Amino acid sequence: MPVPLSISDFKMTSATCEIRYDNAYLIYDRTGQICHDLKASFTGFKVQSPSPSQTIASAKEGSFVIEAAASRFTTKNPDTKLEQFAIFCKQFFDVVSEGLDVKVFTRLGFRVLFRKDFRGLDEAKSAFTALKLTTLKPTKRFGAADEPNEILLRWEGEDIGTMWRAKAETIKIDAVLPAELEMENSDLRKAFNALVVDVDYYTVAPVERSQWDPKEWIRHSIRTIRRDTDALLGN
Repeated sequence: MPVPLSISDFKMTSATCEIRYDNAYLIYDRTGQICHDLKASFTGFKVQSPSPSQTIASAKEGSFVIEAAASRFTTKNPDTKLEQFAIFCKQFFDVVSEGLDVKVFTRLGFRVLFRKDFRGLDEAKSAFTALKLTTLKPTKRFGAADEPNEILLRWEGEDIGTMWRAKAETIKIDAVLPAELEMENSDLRKAFNALVVDVDYYTVAPVERSQWDPKEWIRHSIRTIRRDTDALLGN
């Protein structure tokens, strides 16, 4: 019988925070200044894809997207408590909100991915099935398989919503190292058989910028996500 899982068995592989707002047409005039200000706050900040309506950039701390109606910050393998991540989010969103003159957020989103690796995909699928997130009896459906290997749940109230997804899958990573590194093998390929938990926690009602503290909101959000995900895993 599979051992019951808890969120502490998983590794947090990425975290993303996103703000949405009504179309900010100042983006066409102020993106350059925003990037200039971000360069002063983040290590090795570099614009990778500039365009009038969307700018993609990266730094040692993570990656950035600035759009006419949304902006987001993502980091890979963040610190467990997300303390540094929360600080980076505040720095980024303060600059963007000030530059685009955003007064109200139509949506705040916080998404985290957790992964637990297994020796094989069958083990990952067994762990998924053991979660007992569905009461469906094992039987072949739609000509596919006897049991699902993914489930998506959504809760939404007047103020907060959450989309929660669990999936057993094989994750493949392919990377090509720069030729100047003169590595004997420049192609890196790796695969993980894992159970992935993907949680998107978001606001439903508009939020005044002056009322939002990114650091406190992210700290509260990750505590809520961990607590309720633990309950779902233990079921």
